[in-house]
Amino acid sequence: MLHLALAIITASSAGALRASAPICLAPASAQFPNTDATAASATVSGLFKSYLTGPSLSVVPLTARLASQAREEARAATCKFVLFVTAKSERHKSEGGLARVAGQAAQGAAWGASFEASTAAKRVASMSAVSAARAATDMAATTKVHDELELSYRLESETGTVLKEGKTKQKAKSDGEDLLTPMVEHAAEEIAGVVAK
Repeated sequence: MLHLALAIITASSAGALRASAPICLAPASAQFPNTDATAASATVSGLFKSYLTGPSLSVVPLTARLASQAREEARAATCKFVLFVTAKSERHKSEGGLARVAGQAAQGAAWGASFEASTAAKRVASMSAVSAARAATDMAATTKVHDELELSYRLESETGTVLKEGKTKQKAKSDGEDLLTPMVEHAAEEIAGVVAK
């Protein structure tokens, strides 16, 4: 009887894992004024990971920075999808007051979600989201009015076929505005729509 129960649990766990659509995420190419490139890359990648983690989605972070090597690493990890992301912020000289409200709201919402998470796995994912939100808020603190952020992504299949591409630009309306989080959220929704099919 115990063997049967164990077999059922194992089979249901394997089914849950199979239902998940693994996305291999290459390190983001990111350039932000006054921000170390490695920290900027980790922030962008962390935000994408937090938005693309759920019951039917999972993210496997890659370490290879070259696209060809990332594809090879993704094949070794048996990912169905490979995601490449680029974020570039351009500084424009202007005057303006500091307004961190949007970024702090996102960070507050992420903290709230982390306390409401019911399982250990959900709490770990929520704390990752909190960390990503905090990093995005810290980066947003250096944003000046009229700064422009461009975010682009390319989702490929395991065979290298481009499944979805997107590019968007946004200008800051105030100092400290978090442009990155809403842009990542929108891109993640589009990516999830393709992956979930």
